[in-house]
Amino acid sequence: MASNPITNPVTFLGMDDFLAISDSHNGLAKSCRYAARITPTGNLLAGYGNIMRDLTYLCESTEFPGRGLQTVDVRYYGPSFKMPFNTQYEDINMTFLCRTQSFEREFFDDWIWIINPNNTFDFSYKSEYASRIDIYQFSDLPSSNGENPKAEYYFSIEEAYPTLVNAQPVTWADDQFLRLGVTFTYRWWKRPNREPPVRGEGASASFQLTPRSS
Repeated sequence: MASNPITNPVTFLGMDDFLAISDSHNGLAKSCRYAARITPTGNLLAGYGNIMRDLTYLCESTEFPGRGLQTVDVRYYGPSFKMPFNTQYEDINMTFLCRTQSFEREFFDDWIWIINPNNTFDFSYKSEYASRIDIYQFSDLPSSNGENPKAEYYFSIEEAYPTLVNAQPVTWADDQFLRLGVTFTYRWWKRPNREPPVRGEGASASFQLTPRSS
């Protein structure tokens, strides 16, 4: 079978090219360079203001939030294709190291209780428990003051609250640190330092992404 030559194959596949690309823009990001901060609102603030800073240190792992599009199959003529009709934000999971006095577990148990107190099982208004979670990605480079790592990417997770405080398995078989897993849902997230122009606020209905300089 005859074949036509491919005239535009990718050519920059050398190791030198990869090293140059991976070393640019402050190098490859590391999954351990992050920090998470919970900013509670409403009734949740009462009695828990001092633990917020501790939770940033004790957050052993988390997830940068994702976003997806729900689609529906459409067909006019020929093959069907998908059209988006709704934005979908996936839940995120956070794991916290627990101290002996269990303030971390108490905080999240109380948060769930504020949402749905078990003396009435009536659900509270969202404004009483929805909070903001800030998650930062850092580089290996120091910030301008030289004391803290440089923040590169910033997620502001809006109207967040826990939907599950996971069971904590304990055993005589080891002496590992006790950890607490919490699943959060939220309404949406934004990137305060990377947001594109917003429609209807003096910006064009379309925008062009431009490469960031090194």
